[in-house]
Amino acid sequence: MSVLRTIVSSSRALATGAKDVGRFREIAGVFVKHGFGWFVAQLKLRRELQIDYEGTELTRVALQSPDTGKRLVAAFTTLGPTFVKLGQILSTRPDLLPESILQELTTLQDNVDPLTEEQVQSQLRANLGANYLDHFESFDPEPLASASIAQVHRAVLKDGTAVVLKIQRPGLRPIIQSDLNILLVLARYIEEAFVEADAMDLTGVIDGFAKSLAQEIDFRLEARNMERFRGNFADVEKIRIPLVFEDLSTSEVLCMELMQGRKFSEILDCGEDIDPYVETYFDAAYKMLFRDGFFHGDLHPGNVFVQDDGALAIIDCGMVGRLSRSMRDKLVDILYAVINEDLEALARTFFSLAIPLGRVDYKAFETDVIEIGERYLGGIPLSELQIGELFGELVAGATRHRVRMPTDFTMMFKAMITTEGLARTIAPNVDPIELARPYILEMIKERYSTERIKQLLISDVHALSGLARDLPRQLPVLIQDLQAGRLTIGTSQETLEFEKHAADARNRRAVRAAISMTALVCGTYTLTLNLPGFTSLGLPYISALFFAFASYGAWAMVRK
Repeated sequence: MSVLRTIVSSSRALATGAKDVGRFREIAGVFVKHGFGWFVAQLKLRRELQIDYEGTELTRVALQSPDTGKRLVAAFTTLGPTFVKLGQILSTRPDLLPESILQELTTLQDNVDPLTEEQVQSQLRANLGANYLDHFESFDPEPLASASIAQVHRAVLKDGTAVVLKIQRPGLRPIIQSDLNILLVLARYIEEAFVEADAMDLTGVIDGFAKSLAQEIDFRLEARNMERFRGNFADVEKIRIPLVFEDLSTSEVLCMELMQGRKFSEILDCGEDIDPYVETYFDAAYKMLFRDGFFHGDLHPGNVFVQDDGALAIIDCGMVGRLSRSMRDKLVDILYAVINEDLEALARTFFSLAIPLGRVDYKAFETDVIEIGERYLGGIPLSELQIGELFGELVAGATRHRVRMPTDFTMMFKAMITTEGLARTIAPNVDPIELARPYILEMIKERYSTERIKQLLISDVHALSGLARDLPRQLPVLIQDLQAGRLTIGTSQETLEFEKHAADARNRRAVRAAISMTALVCGTYTLTLNLPGFTSLGLPYISALFFAFASYGAWAMVRK
């Protein structure tokens, strides 16, 4: 992080310190070409990167035009796999971009040329050895699929096992790493140039994306993910995960069992009942989320095959998310609040798992959550509830209050939107909320079980015992600091301002009280003097004036 701070300390330091200035210039040039010149200009990099701008593009109008989404898709597609992946991630973030742009980003596809046969052979030799063909009975040079990160080929092992080889594009890793470095620097500059970007924690978004993409291009991590999924679903007959052949897998080549089957779209085209398969799909997704806390981050229909016996085969496990037990508990609390339309509880739980980026007006936050909840829940049957969209809007609303969600929760929302979208599109008769209910009730029951309570008590006792052991060592140091005057307590500027106003108000009340008491004493004293006044009341004029002044002072203090 210190290196990053040094790089972003000035525009000139950025241009000379970035690892690939040429690539940086290329990225800026592509955005300018597609009508984002005004945006690039706000980052004050024109002189350092030597980019020419069209005068008409130095306005905000081009950035806000109806075709902004299409131009952004064109720019990301031109810039390659890192930006295509970034666009796909951003398409699930309604808290960052307007709906019109999000819709366009969902169209991003990996439009790349397939690897040549020489490139494939070169990668296999580099990763499996010069005699790599000795491991296979046959190898199909024609790719089964080709994407921006890898290409897939069929093969058959010597023992007759049908496999697929996922082969990473050569030279991809340094390009992606360079792009990620540039994106992190750009995020910091955007936050400095645009107040709204700082509130969105754009640097945190890019950092999370960088970590996710770094995992996706290391096939050893994907192999590990697949083995973990296989263990989690070992007792579930209807879910299958490919077996990984570790001796034929590296960070750039992944050899795994061939999973054959039909797509959901093919089953629909045949006129078959698809509902049972979609229910199995939801069972798998909910098990990952609620029971295992380890879920597939990209479980779209293209990564699921329906096999001949009705089981589902799940592939492409490079992108995963993790939910701790406490995070799963809060997720259940959110869903339970949604099912029971308890919007105050929804706001409390949602806020408890969020990360505040500054001081938060909780009352305003709660009001926004309730307003969003009423739009989605008011008078709508649960079977028609679009919970993924609800969560997405809640996340977007939280950003306005300088609150963001943990990265794994954001990925979880994306996964829920994907699964929900599948059901709405191809299986409208399937009720996702009803399928989730058994998992929610199971977790609530488990939470209050004797065993769980015992575990929590043991954990709390362990934490308290650790604190008790540390206290005798820390207390003498604390006393020494206190005696030496080294102990300080920090107070925020907002708190100081509040305390100043409070002190001023107390002083004003004290002065009013003193003046009122003085007027009351003076009024009482003048009663004893033979002064002209109201004959019927026996009250001197001056006494009445003092009493009136004292009464007004008392009324003013009560009113304040």
